[in-house]
Amino acid sequence: MDCELCHEGIEPGRQYNMGENSHMVAHRECLLREALGGIGHHLGHEYWCSQRNDPDAGLTRHQSAVLVLTLMELLGPETMAANAIPPT
Repeated sequence: MDCELCHEGIEPGRQYNMGENSHMVAHRECLLREALGGIGHHLGHEYWCSQRNDPDAGLTRHQSAVLVLTLMELLGPETMAANAIPPT
């Protein structure tokens, strides 16, 4: 089964429904990336988002999503929210 957001395969049992009545599935980290923006957005918004128009910093959507999840696990959701710039 492929993730609707990054189009990469999802290991059995690791998929999340994209909505209560939806049959579409995604990786947990890809859902988080959709809410918080790609890793480039967090590492250098002005450069990656505004100048390069690449919120994933040259990575695939899934690679970027894994790093966003890792960053949130390291910093905590409160710190991520406090330093948030709305995704572009």
